[in-house]
Amino acid sequence: MSTNKLHNIKDTGFKVPKDYFASIEDTILSEIKLQESVSKTGYKVPENYFSTLEDKIIKAVEPKKDTKVIKLITWRKASYIAAVAASLILFINIFVNNTKETITIETVDTASIENYFIDEDLEATEFASLFTDEDLMDVKLIHDGYSSEIIENYVFDNLEIEDIITK
Repeated sequence: MSTNKLHNIKDTGFKVPKDYFASIEDTILSEIKLQESVSKTGYKVPENYFSTLEDKIIKAVEPKKDTKVIKLITWRKASYIAAVAASLILFINIFVNNTKETITIETVDTASIENYFIDEDLEATEFASLFTDEDLMDVKLIHDGYSSEIIENYVFDNLEIEDIITK
């Protein structure tokens, strides 16, 4: 913008609303009358409000001593829940898992049987009672004049338990 045009401006750019100066006096007087008629604001704070406010808040926040606390889970309820859970687990293990193997003499380790005989300290007569008559009939003995007592003592003295079990 050039400086020559600044000196030639005749309009200020401000405009006053129509009939502004005619009604300004009435507007000011009505405002004064309104302020005179209303002497109070309408808001009033009770006496000693701020001095007793802190005590009132503390009383409202403090827990009452006569109120009872109700626990959501008691030990009795927890034990019932644990018993139900344990019975469900037992039920699932017993009835759902039917893939149990049957135990036979072939599935038991030889070392387990051997340890059983050693730990039990069986006598010859007790060991003989483990066999049936049919099992003893299948055994082919060589009769060279040895009595059954001599053969039995020889077997217990000279053979390993593992050899007896596997044969």
